[in-house]
Amino acid sequence: MHYVWLHGWKYRAVARQHRRKVKELSGKQPVRVVFMAIDLALWKYQEIYDLMASDKRFAPTILLSPCMGRDFENDLAPLRRFFKAKNIPYVDYTGTPIDIRKELNPDIIFYTQPYEHLLIDQYDCTHFYDLLLCYLPYAYWTSTGKLSYDLHFHNQAWRLYYSSKLHLEEAKKVSTNHGRNVRVAGYAKADDFLKKNHQETVWKTPEDRRRRKRIIWAPHFSIIAENSAFPPRSNFLWMASLMLDMAREYADRIQIAFKPHPALLTQLYQHKDWGKQKADEYYAQWQQMDNTQLETGEYINLFMTSDAMIHDSGSFAAEYHYSRKPVMFISKDMDSILSTQSEFGRKAYGMHYLGKDEADIRHFIEDVVLQGHDPMRPQREQFFKDYLLPPNEKSVAQNVVDDIVESLHL
Repeated sequence: MHYVWLHGWKYRAVARQHRRKVKELSGKQPVRVVFMAIDLALWKYQEIYDLMASDKRFAPTILLSPCMGRDFENDLAPLRRFFKAKNIPYVDYTGTPIDIRKELNPDIIFYTQPYEHLLIDQYDCTHFYDLLLCYLPYAYWTSTGKLSYDLHFHNQAWRLYYSSKLHLEEAKKVSTNHGRNVRVAGYAKADDFLKKNHQETVWKTPEDRRRRKRIIWAPHFSIIAENSAFPPRSNFLWMASLMLDMAREYADRIQIAFKPHPALLTQLYQHKDWGKQKADEYYAQWQQMDNTQLETGEYINLFMTSDAMIHDSGSFAAEYHYSRKPVMFISKDMDSILSTQSEFGRKAYGMHYLGKDEADIRHFIEDVVLQGHDPMRPQREQFFKDYLLPPNEKSVAQNVVDDIVESLHL
């Protein structure tokens, strides 16, 4: 009770500051907006920035923002290349933080993650709750609980732009502020998934489209139980040899793209039965075969030009449904997985074929993918229409900008 009272009071005080700020900004032009950019993989705000940059009511700025305890240069160098290639100006980090209030004087700040003390202290969200902080989740959130919906940031940001009406309902149930700052705009990556033209050339042999079906295998990273907040969910260890064998067995009929979680390789390096040499050699095998490939980067084109996926990931359980293709989720303990999920998460997993062993995987490949027996297709189509399409028949970016314009009476 003490926690709820203390932070409930604090959250209401911040909400009063926001109302004063909104009143101050009402009709003001341009509104100064800062976008925090911490690494390229988490940069989901390009379309919102582009809309604001072309709108005289806004003055947007991108600020490169280092994370605590990480290699600044490895995070920021790809961002610099990305923005320079697009000829987009940004405020760089050169070792000395700027004074954001004095030099940029923002009215609105977009953060890429909802965690306090993630960025270097001068850029951390804890110093700016009196301003209008905004956030779109960086992944498709399927789980529930405090970490997903009830952190201090969730309760003190001005706007949380969530993916669907079910995410709004979850926030109402879990958040201390009952989701009063949540608006439904659609998933941050939806605009990219819903583009009409996706590149077939992401596949090693795109000319084999008619001869071979394209399957993605996307294993999670959590193979080590020690020092983990969650039980291991990855099935990689028992599937590693099997999936290579499947690629060889069906070489004339399928292509497999190995799409491991970025953290899997690090865990394999530390695993007592693997280590660096074995892990590197295994990854290399996926690059060498004619009908296999290793994918470690962006995956939207890969998803949208594939025929099926086999995985045990989290966000992919929702994201892959943008492809509207059949998908199998691998788990030997589905009850444990579902016990952590929100209503949206349970619906997303419910659109999967489930697999727990080689026989299930083989049946999925042979019957669903190769033979086209896909009885779950109508259910996936309905899920796509109900929960994956952005509301208002607009892009996600446009929904966000429109909400800000309306809220500030611009």
